Amino acid sequence: MALFGSSEASAPASGFDLSRTIRRIAVLVFALIQLVLVARILLDLGVIPVDSVVGEPIIRGSDALAYPVRNVGSGLPFGLGGLMGGVAGQGFNGTMVLALGGWTVVEGLVMRVVKKFDQI
Repeated sequence: MALFGSSEASAPASGFDLSRTIRRIAVLVFALIQLVLVARILLDLGVIPVDSVVGEPIIRGSDALAYPVRNVGSGLPFGLGGLMGGVAGQGFNGTMVLALGGWTVVEGLVMRVVKKFDQI
């Protein structure tokens, strides 16, 4: 029992909470997406070998996750489009960094929508 003005946290409500479950699933899904994209960035920088056991699954997964931003580079000014794309394991890949940032923004928006369900 928390007294008025106490800094103690109250005990969580017992039972099933759909909103909390949805938040946890959303956080898990976006954490896995970000894990794959960070692994691809590490693979491109040479920290993870391309010919390792996890190399091919990382490349396939990250290419699928980065597909929405694949052609953004052609519209960038000053030759910045050259930073976009590239072969796996051949250095910095701007597409993966942009995809990571994009998925992080999407995560924030989804979590905001999920939080609105708490108020309903």
